[in-house]
Amino acid sequence: MIKALYGMLALIGLGFLFAGLKVIAPSGRQDRELAWFPLVPEDDVPRSGVKKSELVYAVSGRERKARVFIVASSGKLTVLSAVCSHLGCLVNYRKESKEFVCPCHGGKYDIAGRNIAGPPPAPLASYPVDVKNGMIMVGVKV
Repeated sequence: MIKALYGMLALIGLGFLFAGLKVIAPSGRQDRELAWFPLVPEDDVPRSGVKKSELVYAVSGRERKARVFIVASSGKLTVLSAVCSHLGCLVNYRKESKEFVCPCHGGKYDIAGRNIAGPPPAPLASYPVDVKNGMIMVGVKV
């Protein structure tokens, strides 16, 4: 009898959980527009290598911040999120091994942000990049 009551309460709890997730993550999220925000002056970016930076932008009147890495390699510029795809810890860059490492569970990513070891289920998120009037601009979905 008690086990049946616990089972019913668990099912009710799961129902509330799924309803809450639907509210928190609405289905039309992928259709958001891209807005461009300045990151750093183009002259502050190394010709090759990795530079840590902070992206500050506003969405719906609220200021947001994101730690990012600017990766310059083979004449290409990439901006990667510093948030591990496993549990959201902030990764660090190891210059000697040219990889990003998550201190929480040992996840590793290569210089392009692809997951190469440990538990991360996906690569590091990347941002669209453009250079306008000497500024590195980063695209963010708003």
